[in-house]
Amino acid sequence: MPVLLYIVESILLDANRIREQLAVETDFDIRVFQSVRDARAACVENVPDAWLVSCRASFPEALQFLRELDHRSIGIAMLPESGESRDTAVRELGPMRVASLPFRPGDLLPKLHCALERQSLARKLHAAESELQKRDHALVASKKYVAQTKEELRAKHDVLETATARLVEAEQLAAVGRVVTGIAHEISNQLALVGYAEAIKSRVPEDSELFEFADAIAIAQRRLATMVGQIRSFTKASSLDHSDETPGDGFELASLSAVVDEALSILRYDKDVRTRSIVCNYSVSPLVLLKREEFDQVVINLVTNAALATVAGDTITVDLREDQEAGCALLTIGDSGQGMSPEVLQRLGEPFFTTRGHRGSGLGVGICMSIAKAHGGSIRYESSVGKGTKATVVLPLFEEG
Repeated sequence: MPVLLYIVESILLDANRIREQLAVETDFDIRVFQSVRDARAACVENVPDAWLVSCRASFPEALQFLRELDHRSIGIAMLPESGESRDTAVRELGPMRVASLPFRPGDLLPKLHCALERQSLARKLHAAESELQKRDHALVASKKYVAQTKEELRAKHDVLETATARLVEAEQLAAVGRVVTGIAHEISNQLALVGYAEAIKSRVPEDSELFEFADAIAIAQRRLATMVGQIRSFTKASSLDHSDETPGDGFELASLSAVVDEALSILRYDKDVRTRSIVCNYSVSPLVLLKREEFDQVVINLVTNAALATVAGDTITVDLREDQEAGCALLTIGDSGQGMSPEVLQRLGEPFFTTRGHRGSGLGVGICMSIAKAHGGSIRYESSVGKGTKATVVLPLFEEG
């Protein structure tokens, strides 16, 4: 398309003369206006590529108009060869955008062609900047989409990883359950023979020491039978359901301090526990509903763990108190042993997780937590490496009615 050129000259005769001379030298589409206002009105439909504006009349208005032209058009002021107005125009527009009057093609055309070339380059630059801006926006949007997708993938990966871990855990428990079922049957048969300890007790009432030994055997027999049942229950797939449980059949009202003392008496023959000093601090003797044999197992397990975390001569504390406001009894078993890291604490209760190698099965803590939950309570741990461990069993206090 030819270059569209608007000539603004208040003297129509001069305007036509400029147009005729430019028509000989160029193939421009040239249109003539006698005022800037008329030329502006024509711009509504057609924006010219270039303006030639005579600044002899209304110099300030014409100069302001040329300064405000955008990248779509270039403007050249036409002024007499000397004078203050020309100096001002050269200073504000630059020498290449000021041509002389009277009009001379040799003076104007080189400046006009140079301005048009610069305009073409400016348009290309503007188009390139617009395209670059669009690509920047598209890149930012792509980055956001990639980041969002990564987060979604990470979340799905975490869910899949958790599901896989639970599946493996369930399969391990199922396998253990199948083995335990067979072993439990054999153990139960053999434990029945230990029942003869009751017969021994009835025949030697006068021998207090023998009677006490037989009684310990009978208690151990009941505890072992209960333990086998606990392991069988724990290894069932339903044990992975952490829904809330409440006390039911088989629970009895008991003094918690008496139950703890009973469990500690069983441990007096344990080779690790008997070399430690057990200090009991009972500020209260709360009444709770519990299954005696099962809760014995919780106390035995926690005290045994404390013994294994310490060395001979260390002290294990057993504290018992009440929180009347919360309506619960708090049994805390503490030691000053090697302690546990936050990573180990976080994994307590996971089936088969143990830090004791062949000495641990990785089921004890989980079983104790299940028993506490079945009693309507919980077990919480506090520990630091090198500073020992505190395990607190929380049980609801008995309330009449």
